[in-house]
Amino acid sequence: MKLSSVTLLFVPLLAALALGGCGSADDAKAASAPAKAEPPRPVRTLQVGMSALADVNYLPGEVRPRYEQRYGFRVPGKIARRLVDVGQGVRAGQALAVLDSADVMPAIHAQAAQVDVARTDWQLQQSELKRQKELRDRGFVSGAALERQSAATEAASARLKAAQSQLANAQNGLAFQTLKADRDGVVVAIDAEAGSVVAAGQSVVRVAQLGEKEFVVNVPERSVALMRQARGFTAHVDAVPGKLYRATLRELAPAADPASRTYAARLAISDADDALKLGMSATVRLDLASEQAIVVPNTALYTRDNTPRVWVVDRATETVRAVEVKLGESTADGVAIASGLKPGDVVVTAGANLLLPGQKVRLLDAAPATRTAAAAETPASKP
Repeated sequence: MKLSSVTLLFVPLLAALALGGCGSADDAKAASAPAKAEPPRPVRTLQVGMSALADVNYLPGEVRPRYEQRYGFRVPGKIARRLVDVGQGVRAGQALAVLDSADVMPAIHAQAAQVDVARTDWQLQQSELKRQKELRDRGFVSGAALERQSAATEAASARLKAAQSQLANAQNGLAFQTLKADRDGVVVAIDAEAGSVVAAGQSVVRVAQLGEKEFVVNVPERSVALMRQARGFTAHVDAVPGKLYRATLRELAPAADPASRTYAARLAISDADDALKLGMSATVRLDLASEQAIVVPNTALYTRDNTPRVWVVDRATETVRAVEVKLGESTADGVAIASGLKPGDVVVTAGANLLLPGQKVRLLDAAPATRTAAAAETPASKP
């Protein structure tokens, strides 16, 4: 009985040792077998080169006349009639508005009476001077008396001339009751209606000359320097699709408008036509200086540790390495690279997030080095 029990205890132990020996042999065989190599990952690439990068900016504008007159009466009064309407063409010398002459005529009549009084006194002094001369010739009047009468006559003559000048001034006031245009043009605004009492010089009618047109742009503070640096200006008018107008900077206000805090700029239009109407809105493009830069597509970038990188392919070994780059302006083709790449580098443009350093790749396409020029535009600057 004791021998049988011992035999039963050793049989499972021997079986376990046999199974353990078999497992160890299998593991050693698997470790000695060579690992299966991973095939190269297919990627799309681009050989980068320098591109002309033109910086642009956009500002809203409005079509305005270069010359615009604000007509006002030279004398105060109440407007009796307005003779023109907005949009109406006017000729030089045409009447625009008329004041009520009820306040002017009494002054003219009073001044005319003063002229009559001064003329009567002058005539009386002339007659007295003539008598004084005859009496002096007969020895009845001294020379001093004659001199006093001669001075009185000259004073009467001066008073007559002064009264006549005041009458002419009053009559001019009557002529100034009618507001007339100095040049041909079109009425763009009415600032005072019939029945309004206006002061001397107050704007009543605004007339734009039918000649040169220009764009008026309200420039924000951050863009004032760009206005002077721009190489040229082109404008798109929504009401005239498919055409661009060239312009040049003619005037830039030295001080900001107190209400809008913008600087008014006036751009002379080089090729204005009849399709361009006053008051049309426009989008003005500022063409700034261009520079050379490397541009890569956005798909070539990936970020790790808040640092942008690109994968550069070593063409000799067909492996990739991560290169940190510094980004510049966004463009229509991607983003400009300020530093980190050099012309001729081959960068991965598709699948950048799936690669590892030193990984072998298979190039699906090797694009040429040169890309077309792109304009650097921030999303806020696009119209």
